[in-house]
Amino acid sequence: MIKKIILLLSLSLPLFVLSQKGMTTFGLQYKPLIPISVLNVEDLVLQEEGYNVVVSPLLGHNFGAIIRWGITNTLAIETGLTYSRRNFNLIANLDDTLSDESDFGLVTYEIPIQGLFYVRLGKEWYMNAATGFSMNFRASDVGSFTDNGTFSHTTAVKGLNLAYIANVGFEYRSKKSGTFYLGASLATPFRSMGAVAIRSEDLSNPRVIEGKLSGNYLSVDLRYFFNENKKSKQ
Repeated sequence: MIKKIILLLSLSLPLFVLSQKGMTTFGLQYKPLIPISVLNVEDLVLQEEGYNVVVSPLLGHNFGAIIRWGITNTLAIETGLTYSRRNFNLIANLDDTLSDESDFGLVTYEIPIQGLFYVRLGKEWYMNAATGFSMNFRASDVGSFTDNGTFSHTTAVKGLNLAYIANVGFEYRSKKSGTFYLGASLATPFRSMGAVAIRSEDLSNPRVIEGKLSGNYLSVDLRYFFNENKKSKQ
């Protein structure tokens, strides 16, 4: 895992080196991941001969640090490192006799690399649209029992996954207080996030059902960028 982290950080290193040539700003980001059933952000429904399982996305979280390199007054490149936790609710039913549920979460780390285009709306107000890709790598696989121990579930998370990301938002730039940003993002991985398996713990009726868990998400983006340290730049 340490080797993967070093490799992914080295891939984004050229952006940090180039950022010394233009205006560079450092920021913090928090994104609640919204469980809205649109744009393929939907429930995973598994059915097989009386065995029914529904895995539904819940409110998740993404937070971390980002660096923005300004190329021109209207173009910029952005990258960083963020922690992401996707939460789910699992409901399982077997032959209408066994029923149970549980909540669980999957943790990944993301390195986004995207290009931003700005439109100035006023003296200190801007609108931007961004698109690019993110590299996502897992923290670990997960597994647990449902609330009453009737079922167990395991999720084997992909070690490395690439995703397409798109973003639109507004920001207020203050020369004294920094930059405040509010926007929304969509992330669509190129493949499933991982394989989930749900097992019945009833010895008289052992059953297993499997499916692929999507990593798609919609988010509300809250960011704050510190003003560039002009003395350090000089």
